Amino acid sequence: MLKIIGAVLVIFACAALGYKKSAAISDRLFLLREIEKLLLLLMGEITYRREALPEAVLRVSGKVQEPLCSFLKETAEMAQKYQGERFACIFRENAEKYLKNSELTQKDFEEFVQLGEYLGYLDTDMQKNTTQWYLQQLKTEIDILAGEIPVKKKLYRSLGVLSGIFLAILLL
Repeated sequence: MLKIIGAVLVIFACAALGYKKSAAISDRLFLLREIEKLLLLLMGEITYRREALPEAVLRVSGKVQEPLCSFLKETAEMAQKYQGERFACIFRENAEKYLKNSELTQKDFEEFVQLGEYLGYLDTDMQKNTTQWYLQQLKTEIDILAGEIPVKKKLYRSLGVLSGIFLAILLL
């Protein structure tokens, strides 16, 4: 009886890992879409309203979901205080604090942080061009991920359950 209970627990644990990995992919897609939304809003603030970068970032922070909301608020507050630090350094520091442990891949994270190098450093036209280039890259990544999600989610869930069954059989 104890072996059967243990086997069932192993199956449930492995299935839960599969479902967790499946949810992580959906969370990554959501976060990439939120970054896309953030950049579109930010460029609107900078280009059309001619807002200074800290004010534009603060205004956009209320229009995006967590963890980007907290990231933007703290970045704007630190940039408004401006204690001799470049905006890129503030951007990187807060990105590591709020986004490093998110579902973003290392590549996604590095590209986002690299974008922060160009915000607030160049003139408005260069910021707009750089952001548009990044948005094109991001859109491509979102399209690829959106196409892969159904297959990968099913794969992770199935692998989780099947590996649990396999381990349970081995343990019995």
